[in-house]
Amino acid sequence: MVRFFIILFFVVCSGQVFSQVKLFSSHEPLRISIVTDLRALIRDVDTSTARYHAGTLSYIHPDGTSTTIKVKLRTRGIFRRNRQNCTLPPLTVKFNADTSAQAEFDGINKLKLVNVCKRSKLSYNQYLVKEYLAYRMYNLLTDFSFRVRFVFISYIDINSKIEPFESVGFFIEDVKLFHARTNSVPLKTLGIVQDATNRSAIDLMTIFQYMISNTDWSVPKLHNIKLVLPNNSLVPIAIPYDFDFCGFVNPPYTKPPEIIPITHVTQRYYRGFCRSSAELEPSVAHFIKTKDDIYYLIQSDTLLNSKHKSHVINYLDDFFNIISSPKLIQNQMLINCRSN
Repeated sequence: MVRFFIILFFVVCSGQVFSQVKLFSSHEPLRISIVTDLRALIRDVDTSTARYHAGTLSYIHPDGTSTTIKVKLRTRGIFRRNRQNCTLPPLTVKFNADTSAQAEFDGINKLKLVNVCKRSKLSYNQYLVKEYLAYRMYNLLTDFSFRVRFVFISYIDINSKIEPFESVGFFIEDVKLFHARTNSVPLKTLGIVQDATNRSAIDLMTIFQYMISNTDWSVPKLHNIKLVLPNNSLVPIAIPYDFDFCGFVNPPYTKPPEIIPITHVTQRYYRGFCRSSAELEPSVAHFIKTKDDIYYLIQSDTLLNSKHKSHVINYLDDFFNIISSPKLIQNQMLINCRSN
């Protein structure tokens, strides 16, 4: 009963914030400019000492007018934060309380901003677009997924020590906004196995990870996974994020985890718990029902070039061919399922 009132209080309070959020209500790319001490920010990648750097974020409204708001920026992440791996780290963008009530960012306290790994290589833009589309595909399958908004970014160094440059990226829905939208609360307990989570949700999630060929996740370790408790439920739901190491995205720097017996990330390997074909049938049916929407998302996208678009469509063709056959599900997917 106490837990119920805590959840109710959280939902009522945070629901007021969610009702004002506009950023994720559109899929139109947003054009923004970020002005800060860019050299200091990019070099501030030590996880133990990284701090917030003052700056401004400007964006253009549909009518052509612009708004500038104060922000604080900090590097985040692990692999992409390392300067030996990426030249432009992902960021946390924190909005000042007195200036955040501005149209697109109204009601938002902070956001994750995913940047391209190599800003000097245009080819890396395509990998970022594919990671963005992975989030969008999961949005089509379930509301218990993080929403995203694509952005074209102009980076400007306030001290002119770095030449201004253009890049692309996407914002990820903050966990507080997610909890308000889904009427849920966070669960940060380590050691919870897949079978202790919502069964239909975990089957959906593990099949999705198989679809995009992502093995870089763990429910017990909360590695690229968030656990949430929906309102009036004691059974957690696993929410995936961070898809850049998957075969669907397939950037040059990625490789499978050492514990997975595959040689390349494009090789699909199912990491879900063992189920019978009959047990998986509802989840498989949901994928097949959503197939046309997934293909339309990819085919109508204007950010992927023809080479990458053709590759991901063929990659999805292979997945849907597998799940359309109970025999292939058993022989190519469930053969690697987890029994413990």
